[in-house]
Amino acid sequence: MKQITWLAALLMFLSLASLTQAQTNKRDPMTDAEVDQMREAADYPNKRLELMVRFAKERIAMIELLQPDSESAATRPKQIHDYLEDFISLLDEIDDNIDMYQSHQTDMRKGLKLVIEADSEWQLKLRQLKEKAPPAELDQYSFALSNAVDTVADSAKNARENLQEQNTLAQQKKLNKDYSQRKD
Repeated sequence: MKQITWLAALLMFLSLASLTQAQTNKRDPMTDAEVDQMREAADYPNKRLELMVRFAKERIAMIELLQPDSESAATRPKQIHDYLEDFISLLDEIDDNIDMYQSHQTDMRKGLKLVIEADSEWQLKLRQLKEKAPPAELDQYSFALSNAVDTVADSAKNARENLQEQNTLAQQKKLNKDYSQRKD
């Protein structure tokens, strides 16, 4: 009986250790410089959304630079997968920021328009990636690509709805110019 208890404790320890290891290995989608830029723009939602759109565009551009017939062809699917995961994380961050600024009625109409335009561009680029990818390669990142397509669609819907609400609040003169003017 003591062996079963000891074995159960060992299994629990190993599962916790592997969970901790998985969490520590999670990549941060932003560089330190990008994080610093985000901090500096914390009170300015339009600037912050502009930055995040730029960072997400850079991840898509990195995917486009990876050529299937280049020296890095063997690692290309993994790199594309990682860039797609970073891209998804950035879109989630964009949506989180939109929700936060919206809850405090902070004007972000300019930033929302940038997000909506970028979402249209990203939908096209992701579709092209899927169409042009060699089938064997696509199998290696198709799940991440599918998630990216869904995330872009959700992001576009969220941005459009929030822009509509922002326009209504602007007509009623209920928008704060920047986040520091919020009424908590």
